[in-house]
Amino acid sequence: MKAIRIKLAVFALVWPSLLSLAIALSVYAASETPMPGDSGILTWLQDQPAPGLTVSKIARWLETTQVVLAAGWLIAIGLWFAHYRTEAVVLAVTMGVMALAQTGIKDLLDRPRPAPPLAELRAGFTSPSFPSGHVMSATVFYGFALYLTLRLPLPLLLLRYGIVLVSTFAIVMAAPANVWVGVHWPSDVLGGYLWGLVLLIPAAFLIEAFRHIETNRRATLKPDHA
Repeated sequence: MKAIRIKLAVFALVWPSLLSLAIALSVYAASETPMPGDSGILTWLQDQPAPGLTVSKIARWLETTQVVLAAGWLIAIGLWFAHYRTEAVVLAVTMGVMALAQTGIKDLLDRPRPAPPLAELRAGFTSPSFPSGHVMSATVFYGFALYLTLRLPLPLLLLRYGIVLVSTFAIVMAAPANVWVGVHWPSDVLGGYLWGLVLLIPAAFLIEAFRHIETNRRATLKPDHA
């Protein structure tokens, strides 16, 4: 009981703070393009040899919303049949909410993308700039994958290491890859991380809460042999 109370206290402290930061940054992004520091960081990063086009393409493919949604829902189906029903439902719902939130925030703010002569466009895009959908998708899906890797008894150690490696790569490279190719302002990727965490943290907390409830229910139903 004490553990879930601590988790609830942490959630009550952290999540509203992240939500407030995400909203504040979104409002600022809608009124100020580029933000202070955006142009300088973008120009500096595009002048660097790394991460480079190949690494950026790999990272961005892993973070594409369509790829993340398909993978998320497939994993949710697998979790359901493996009898991890709570994790399956929470993951499936989180993926759907993420897609709707991404589209809604982007369309509401309608922030313009970087453009020449300030930015060299090395990739295409089809939606407004804020928040970065690639970064938000990576934070939610691969963050969820890391959480499940820590919480579930995966059968193979190699599988666990593989998930951790790919997920960490996708999350860490999301920021530099999307700025390096010139399709996002640095503040866009910060917004992607913030909004991703706003969705990821409640998902993880829900699973922890349901696990706690289920554990208590089983303890109550357990016959008393005293």
